[in-house]
Amino acid sequence: MNEQTTKLVEQLAIKLGTTADYLWSVLLKQAQISALTDLIYFILISIGGIILFKAHKSFSKKGEGIYTNKYDKSEYFGIVMVIITTIWVILFFIAFFSLGNVINGFFNPEYWALNEILSNLKW
Repeated sequence: MNEQTTKLVEQLAIKLGTTADYLWSVLLKQAQISALTDLIYFILISIGGIILFKAHKSFSKKGEGIYTNKYDKSEYFGIVMVIITTIWVILFFIAFFSLGNVINGFFNPEYWALNEILSNLKW
């Protein structure tokens, strides 16, 4: 950490009623916890996408050897599948763009902690 960052951490520690060393160690532990949480979200959303794709294939009517956009259950089932797929795509992009947090949290927790401090400061 540079001198200005050290001062900011010390000021934050004083406001929280703790020491700067303890605060920094807590932030370093939190980096790994945050990275693991984001990784679990990404894995769960990816598994959800696989399940969604398999559901699409199993509910689609086969026509001349290829899958059509018609479903066996009802005409509204297609609308539900579109809505669920749209929600999945949004969640997937959110999880995908948080993979940088996973990399920083596991391989460079000091940067993650510093980034958290600086991003939460009101300039």
